[in-house]
Amino acid sequence: MRSQKPFLIFWPQYFDLKRSRSEGRRLPIKFAIERVTSQEIAKAARKLGYNTEIEGALRYPKTWFDNPGRVLIDAKGKKKSKILLEVAKEIKKMRAGG
Repeated sequence: MRSQKPFLIFWPQYFDLKRSRSEGRRLPIKFAIERVTSQEIAKAARKLGYNTEIEGALRYPKTWFDNPGRVLIDAKGKKKSKILLEVAKEIKKMRAGG
């Protein structure tokens, strides 16, 4: 059983451009991404040097019928909002081919 303490939970809905803040998006529109997957989030976080773990069978409570999976990221003492922005920027960079 893993320790919950250093890990922060990131759902794909946090990054989703099509969602409003009340529907779960946590990023400003200019950083939000369309159709992001938990695999993309984990890959971007790994590229940034974070340890990750994907829990694919779980579903976001507000939209339990949609987009399964979440990513656990070892925060290394950083704030969730900072990691969220870093990961979003990295996903955009990966999608652009850079």
